[in-house]
Parts: sequence; C-alpha cells; structure tokens
Amino acid sequence: QEIAERTRLPKPTVSRLTHTLTELGYLTYSARLSNYELGPCALALGYAAFSNLDVRRIARPMMQELANHANLNVGLGLRDRLMMLHVETCEGQGLVGLRLFPGSRTPIATTAMGQAYLSAVPEGERAAILDEVRRQHGDEWPAIRRGIERARAEIETRGFCLSIGDWHKDINGAGAVVRMPDGRGVYALSLGGPAYLATEVQMAEEYGPMLADISHRIVAQLGG
Repeated sequence: QEIAERTRLPKPTVSRLTHTLTELGYLTYSARLSNYELGPCALALGYAAFSNLDVRRIARPMMQELANHANLNVGLGLRDRLMMLHVETCEGQGLVGLRLFPGSRTPIATTAMGQAYLSAVPEGERAAILDEVRRQHGDEWPAIRRGIERARAEIETRGFCLSIGDWHKDINGAGAVVRMPDGRGVYALSLGGPAYLATEVQMAEEYGPMLADISHRIVAQLGG
C-alpha cells in the first residue's frame, strides 16, 4: 500500500513488481516487519549500496583482527542466487592469499561461507536452493550434498564448519553463521587461504573457534 501511494502506481502493478523483484533477489520481504528492503542483487549493483550496513560496520574490526592474526582472508557475505556475495573482506599481511574483495562471488555449495549459510536458512529455502544446485552439478551432486550435510552438523555441534579442499583442492576454509537478531536474514563469515598456510588442524582447533566467537560477538553488538 505504501509503495503504491508513493509511486502512484496501481496496487496490482506494485504487487507484480515486488513479487518479480523478490524472486530475482532485488528485494527481500520481512514478514515480522511487514516491509521490503534491498536484496543481495541490488547490493551487488554498487559498493555504495551496502557501505552503511550495520552488520558490515560492526564486523569489520573483528574480521581485520582475525585476518591479521591468521594472515588469511576473512569475508562476510550473503546469498546471491547460487553464489555468496562478499559484502566485506579483510586480508592479512601475507603475500599469498585468496584476494577476495567486496563484490566478489564464490559458490554457495562448495565454500565454507556458502555451506555455513545453508545450515542456517529456513528449511523451505534451503530445499529450493539445493534443488537448483543438484540440477546444476549433475554427477557431482552426491559428493556436494555430503559436504553440505557435514557442514550443517559441524555448525550445530561446534558453531563453525570446515571446507577442506571442497572449493579448490589447495584451499581450506572455515565458516560461521551471523543470524540477524531482527529476523531480517542470515549472513555468513568465512576464513580461508592456501592449505599450506591454513592446515585442517589449524582450522579445526584455532581459526574455526575464533571465527565462531566473532559471529557471536557480531550478533551481540547488533542487539541479539
């Protein structure tokens, strides 16, 4: 009703437009607040669109601290169809790394960030995403599904998940979930880099728990 009043467009037209934009990822709808806001595809149109996100502002200092400690890439992202859109990234001081930047996209199904995200979304949304992934990957799907289910179990038991060579054979990563306390969606954190700089043992015993701790601190500062 408010959109129709502001645009002076007929309500049926507004209904069709908002439905289409939501399906394409340019809008998201909050059932709790009964309103629309920009979705990940709209955020991808330009850095300025997400430069003032509270979650990004709060997360960045913690992310940079971890990136400096681990000398690896730390990212914060949300879903853009079958990819994860990085809205913030921090790098350590190493000469070798992932070199991901705000606006970069990585696969949702095979990265620690994407698998962490999938562990936290509502079951209906998760099933729809996995159905698309299944159709896209064909014969690779059984192995990908096992990785996603393993990550979901790890998030439940440890608060973080590991991706050991799932995306690229020489890249290891850890992922954690940032659930927005106002119910407006899910973000995911990731930390990753070359396997020789980020061993499975380091990820499991040191960096993963640190990433999970950051996710809790972000949510706390957001009011959760």
